[in-house]
Amino acid sequence: MPRAYGIVPERIPTHNTEVVVAASPSQAGYPIDPYAAVAEYPVLEPLLALCERADSGWVFRHKRGRSGEVTAIQGVRIVEGSHLDVVRIISHERVVVARAWLVGERAGEFMLNIEGRPEKVIPILVSLPDRES
Repeated sequence: MPRAYGIVPERIPTHNTEVVVAASPSQAGYPIDPYAAVAEYPVLEPLLALCERADSGWVFRHKRGRSGEVTAIQGVRIVEGSHLDVVRIISHERVVVARAWLVGERAGEFMLNIEGRPEKVIPILVSLPDRES
């Protein structure tokens, strides 16, 4: 059963607004090939279909610990004027998916923030509409 998970958002200024991100820039790794991510984590295949669209906006990066070891793979997508989607793969059995508002009265609030098995939580994020009404 998926459970609520505490990704603590961090606000960084971009352009004339603030963007909520789930990890600080100092923890960011170099972008990785989504095919490599799917090869390592086959359950990410639904996301690959989204990544193959040129307009999808998904970017995947390795997250590294202090000693340089890979601690997670994280995918982030910003839907301009709407929200931020995050998929953080911590292990083959543990994935966090989140969606946070970027604008309006609810900016910075999560509409989705759950942890669970990849086959359970990734489809929840993928099934959400690109734009909320």
